[in-house]
Amino acid sequence: MIIKCYNTDKDYLLFLDLEFNNLDLVQYAGLLFKRVDDETFQLMRSCNLYITTQVCYAFADYTSITNNFLRENGVPLPDAVDFIENDFLEGIDMNHLMLISHGIKNDCIVLERAGLNINCDKYCTFTNARRILKRLDSLSLEALATEAGFYLHHAHNAYNDVWAEVSVYTYLRKVEEQEKE
Repeated sequence: MIIKCYNTDKDYLLFLDLEFNNLDLVQYAGLLFKRVDDETFQLMRSCNLYITTQVCYAFADYTSITNNFLRENGVPLPDAVDFIENDFLEGIDMNHLMLISHGIKNDCIVLERAGLNINCDKYCTFTNARRILKRLDSLSLEALATEAGFYLHHAHNAYNDVWAEVSVYTYLRKVEEQEKE
């Protein structure tokens, strides 16, 4: 996948979405893009991990991620952290990375509780959508993705949501660039 991003000074963009239960990581989805020219980035790596943990009924009902699914398809948290740090982010200089998420503060809290501290510049699509689009409503990931032309099927699955974040981020950067003209 290739995307166009305006006004991005980093060489790597990490789009991140998490599902969590009581601030405990349940699903980690990441898309790592690498700059190929001034405004073009290409997908370099993608990752979708489920963590072997217990979730409450309300979480399972909201996300469709059940305890049975996690038991059968999840990995232990230490293994997930090891994979993210030593494989997925291998060779990436954190000074050249931008972490992008819709609700970055909560995601960083969940990551830190899980033992992951991605120390780099961060961009919140929620906060920046409020600023760029100059409004206080219709700022959910699903609403912004629809506005950007992306249909988000089955929201609240991190891997589905992270693709929507790519659409929202590039849309916001384009709107921001057009306002400068």
